[in-house]
Amino acid sequence: MSGEAGAAGASAGPVHRSRAPAAGPLRRLTLPELRRFELANGLRLIVAEDHQLPEVSLRLVLEAGATVEPKGQEGVAELTGRLLTEGAAGRSAGEVASWLDRLGAGFSVSAGYDVSILSLHTLSDVLEGALDFLAAVARHPSFELAEVERVRGERLDEIDRDLDRPEVVADNALIHAVYGGHRYGTPAAGGRPTVERLGREQVTAFHQRRYGPSGAALVACGAVDAAALRDAVEARFGDWTAGEASPSSGASGTIGAPVPGSVLLVDRPSSAQAEIRLGTVGAAYGDAAFFELLIGNAILGGLFNSRVNMNLREERGWTYGARTSFHFRREAGPFVGQTAVETGVAAEALSEFLRETVQLLEEAPGEDEMELARNSLVLSLPRQFETPSQVSSKLVTQVVYDLPDDYWARYRARIEGVSPSGVLEALRAHLDPATMARVIVGAAGDLEGDLESRFGEVDVRAGPGRA
Repeated sequence: MSGEAGAAGASAGPVHRSRAPAAGPLRRLTLPELRRFELANGLRLIVAEDHQLPEVSLRLVLEAGATVEPKGQEGVAELTGRLLTEGAAGRSAGEVASWLDRLGAGFSVSAGYDVSILSLHTLSDVLEGALDFLAAVARHPSFELAEVERVRGERLDEIDRDLDRPEVVADNALIHAVYGGHRYGTPAAGGRPTVERLGREQVTAFHQRRYGPSGAALVACGAVDAAALRDAVEARFGDWTAGEASPSSGASGTIGAPVPGSVLLVDRPSSAQAEIRLGTVGAAYGDAAFFELLIGNAILGGLFNSRVNMNLREERGWTYGARTSFHFRREAGPFVGQTAVETGVAAEALSEFLRETVQLLEEAPGEDEMELARNSLVLSLPRQFETPSQVSSKLVTQVVYDLPDDYWARYRARIEGVSPSGVLEALRAHLDPATMARVIVGAAGDLEGDLESRFGEVDVRAGPGRA
């Protein structure tokens, strides 16, 4: 080490590891100014200009989610999305892939329960070409028979592989136990009984009905000129006329009342661990107690320092992690608690999970827990608006759930205005441990007796593919 470097190091003084460094100033949330347009065909365009970097994030939001699939065609939204790049606008699948490579852009499709989203990230100097690509795959996919059969086969292979993933088996068993015949009771991407019946006819029909400007929105963030982008979008999407407007025309079904909780034990004889799930019908995104539920969930199982994680992981050492979450959707999505533990402690772990839930419903949380939960939700918010991709994702949330323009501007104040009593009231209104579905995937021979002694009746079923 040179003398100069050594002197510099010495002048810095000793590091005091006995105390945490002082917190820095709170970061200010900077929200972009939005420009809004609407084409004559109803397609909405929402633009947030950000010229710091030469990149653009585009997200096309379509009313083409799983809840509008025809009955018996569950999984067609996912299959349609996967096929968009497997040939389009007169190009083969290989030519479409080469086109995207030449652009240097990233493209993906996600088909959830509520909507399908086509996401494209590109450099601003090839934005015109990227818009050509987006219009081609969204409007003119080929759906060649050979490609449909190949991609459907890949999806069926995924479904079969998931039979050996106990965490997926547990998730699927839970949502079916909670929702039954409602569309939320099966995976958004569908299961084998319906996916294996899907073909070119079903995919083409779904695309014709659901891929169109009615109810759709294109969100753009990055180094763009809003007015110029509006003209570019008009040129490529202005004559787009197909599609149905209503997001409620599918067969999602009716969400029923919760039933008394019992234990569903899915047998997986080879498992050394047990996957544990708790669940019930939770809340929709627009629920009046949305912010109270965010805080309550953070305290129960949404943070590392949450009650269930501190109990099952830190105090007892049974698991790498235990958590809870509300899956907010347009309709009331599920509340889910989950963990994985060794078989020998599974019944006790389930009991402790329920005990923590009951205890939170008995008395309002303390101010220390409230402050930790509030901080976790608001202090990181500015970092979620740093990149064009992050901003466009937040804007999509506003579009899908019809949130007001000032939603993110008021987010911190809404969180900070939540009271302990409000949290307690909201959780009591939405969670009842007595009616929660309880699912365990593991070795039934090692689990059934202990579960019966603690919870009474246990419904033992063979694991998928093992009947």
